[in-house]
Amino acid sequence: MTGSGKSKEIVLGDELGDIAVKANGVRVEIHTDGSVVAYTKSDVDAFTNGAVHVHPAVNDDSEPAAKTEPKPGDRMADGTVFAGVSPDTGKPIYATPGDAPLTMRWKAAMEYAAKLDAHGHDDWRVPTKSELNVMFNNRAAIGGFDISGSDPAGWYGSSSQHNYGLNAWDQRFSDGHQYGLNKHFVSSLRCVR
Repeated sequence: MTGSGKSKEIVLGDELGDIAVKANGVRVEIHTDGSVVAYTKSDVDAFTNGAVHVHPAVNDDSEPAAKTEPKPGDRMADGTVFAGVSPDTGKPIYATPGDAPLTMRWKAAMEYAAKLDAHGHDDWRVPTKSELNVMFNNRAAIGGFDISGSDPAGWYGSSSQHNYGLNAWDQRFSDGHQYGLNKHFVSSLRCVR
């Protein structure tokens, strides 16, 4: 072993075949063909006559970085709000941070959502009955809902139809009551994607 300053050189000879060395959190494999493979958490410089391939660390004793899932009410980088997970699809629901500017009938709400281009997205829609209930359950975290219970502003419309398509499910955000209302009645709208 020879050394200069802080680095150490270890000479093992040519008869060992492929070897692996782990030091200071980096595992380096040295192969008989002259290639070197380094497994590290960050960039590493390797000098060799062959190819150098860098891979994530193996046999790492440290804890992996925790994957953080958004929580209802979290603002996304694009300005939308994470509302929860859709019981219908099992996928995340992202909502606009505020209600549509006016209360509207069911058909107008469907058209409004389909034409909405906001926060860099144009795939907005009216939530389903069950998605609306997720939003009701997370209303405090999401924020901005009319929870007065007044008619029509305190009621929110869904895309889910009821009673052979004559009515659509609405939900009162003061207490969570869901009711099939005639599609000609108006209600508030919070778009989702």
